[in-house]
Amino acid sequence: MTTHRPLARLAGVLALGLLSTAGPSVAAAHAADPTPGQRTVAALAAAGLDSTIALNNCSASLVRFPTSQDSDRAMMLTNGHCYEGGFLSAGQVLTNKSSTRSGTLLDASGSSRGTVKADQVMYATMTGTDVTLYRLTDTFAAIRTRTGANALTVSDQHPVDKTAMTIPSSYWKTTYSCSINGFVPQLREGEWTWKDSIRYNFPGCQTIHGTSGSPIVDNATLKVIGINNTGNDDGAMCTENNPCEVNADGTTTVQKGQSYGQQTYWFTTCLSSTRAIDLTVPGCLLTGASGGTTPPPTGSNLLTNPGFESGQTGWTGTSGAITSSTSRPAHSGTWKLWLGGNGSTSTENESQTVSIPATAAAPKLSYWIRTDTAETGSTAYDTMKVQVVSGTTTSTLATYSNVGTSSTYAQKTFDLSAYKGKSITLKFLMNEDSSLQTSFVVDDTAVTTG
Repeated sequence: MTTHRPLARLAGVLALGLLSTAGPSVAAAHAADPTPGQRTVAALAAAGLDSTIALNNCSASLVRFPTSQDSDRAMMLTNGHCYEGGFLSAGQVLTNKSSTRSGTLLDASGSSRGTVKADQVMYATMTGTDVTLYRLTDTFAAIRTRTGANALTVSDQHPVDKTAMTIPSSYWKTTYSCSINGFVPQLREGEWTWKDSIRYNFPGCQTIHGTSGSPIVDNATLKVIGINNTGNDDGAMCTENNPCEVNADGTTTVQKGQSYGQQTYWFTTCLSSTRAIDLTVPGCLLTGASGGTTPPPTGSNLLTNPGFESGQTGWTGTSGAITSSTSRPAHSGTWKLWLGGNGSTSTENESQTVSIPATAAAPKLSYWIRTDTAETGSTAYDTMKVQVVSGTTTSTLATYSNVGTSSTYAQKTFDLSAYKGKSITLKFLMNEDSSLQTSFVVDDTAVTTG
């Protein structure tokens, strides 16, 4: 995912080359990225490239909304991490930002129809989803007159599991064909988290670096139902170029080679009467919306960096408490929250603020915890409290101490129904006395809507 190395999945590639085949057979080439010189007849004849746009580091497409008019400015869709200014930070949203981005509009065979230019980033983010939508300098009608190209239509419906789909990559001038293999409530990669991501069948569409930003096209309707986003390169857990799926209980799973996309119908929930992106529209699903978004998918985790694999990201508290030290094991991955273990008078804490949707069915907090101590006896010298801060009220959900410790991880779950419609702060607070350490290790936290 990083731009700091060649052929980064979520960034660009060093040199333009072409795959020689299309469809599922592309998966076999995953281990060996294409190189210049692989421009074969089969690649040039790849179907489904019409109205895609080749960028200097990614793939893109010429798109319209179902309600778009020919007199509207045309639009170009790609990933948020393909934004010309570089990766966007977690939580960052761009709207109506000037741009000079340009790309090469392709026909069905992968030949150039001409250049299209953008003058504005209508919307971009890498949080919740991973998209950049550009406004082009020409109208749909002008582009059709000049190039003969018709824009792809962005579907206004949530995609359906098992849908047969095609991913045309303008960068490599090739296509992938497979089907949807379910949806991931939460997908995490480095500091970024995405919701309701599209999972591709595996083996099948194992997309490679440079395919970022390619449209996902429903084979039956020929509408854009998503945008190709990322895939797990090395089998690593939740790191850049190695996304992980986050389960409802906060645990994480990966499959090397698995690829994912992001849904695009969200755009159609945020349109003004003039078909501009308006984050204040009631029901808008895009990140940054203020118009009353619907709750996240059932079971999705509302916490940022719930497994601590991105270090301090999303959390506020004692420096060094979130650690990858091997002295105490993580429940999953390599990072965890380790409070205490000092053997001296100390107070440590870690917290995160989260909003519980008023429409949440059965919100709850869960986490995994292990403890160990050098203390003896039945007196609680060292403690850790799990608290919820709501307004000026602090409630303690659980208290752990040096009494009754267990070095085996156990999951704890608490009802948060009392906090529906409220913004709360989840806090882990540890106090240790002057001698004999007690360690409280927490991992794989989750706040779910039920």
